[in-house]
Amino acid sequence: MFERDSNKVATIFNRNECTEVFVFLGSILEFPNSILRIAEQEAGSVHAIRLESVRDLLSLVRDRSISVRKVFFDDRLATEILRDLELYHAGLPKADWILAYRDPRIARRLLRARETSQGLADILLLPMNLPICPWSAMLRLVLAGQFIASGDLIGPVDAPQARRKESGERASPAPHAHEAVEMAEEVQCQTGGEHGLTRREKEVLALVSQGGRNKTIAHKMSLSEHTVKLHLHNAITKIGARNRTEAATWYLSRQMEGGHEL
Repeated sequence: MFERDSNKVATIFNRNECTEVFVFLGSILEFPNSILRIAEQEAGSVHAIRLESVRDLLSLVRDRSISVRKVFFDDRLATEILRDLELYHAGLPKADWILAYRDPRIARRLLRARETSQGLADILLLPMNLPICPWSAMLRLVLAGQFIASGDLIGPVDAPQARRKESGERASPAPHAHEAVEMAEEVQCQTGGEHGLTRREKEVLALVSQGGRNKTIAHKMSLSEHTVKLHLHNAITKIGARNRTEAATWYLSRQMEGGHEL
């Protein structure tokens, strides 16, 4: 059974038997409905649900009618998940954890950490930037508990840059390649304000409140438009707004009230 909205999935758990679920931890931008649908087709009777935050996941742990079998978390949440992994293992003892990554640098960090941390040895990897056919094949292997590391993770790093250096050509990083790492590291750098907004989310809210559109904000912040949408989506979720207009109004009201910490 495919469920689009995590706030509606309670209807499938009102049964006497325990319900098995796959949790996709991240926003709809990282895990669209099509991803959940494929996972359910591959798994058979398991339900796939999407949760926006680790806090939502911890709430799910308390429901004894639910058995979480897999947790797919996007690389934007990697720092937060890996930091408290023992806690989550204790709450979800039957769950396998899978880093669903788009930035290979975060996956490489995990590979290096696995060598010195026994607690990370069971985390599986699933690249999310593949065409649908090879991605589906990778998903099947992950669902079977197979650890897979693609060649770009275990081969020589930055080989193209090394060749450019030898030829005297100036290396130029891929546009916005730093963004996923930056967002993962932001979790550790949050100021801990009332709503837990990150620095980038506050900056996006400030520009939205000034009437800025996503494309303009992306240009001003040297980010991709997709990343701006992601920051805005996260900020809207955290402050409980329904859209960007409400978010802008909320931000301006906080400023008018005397610069409360956001």
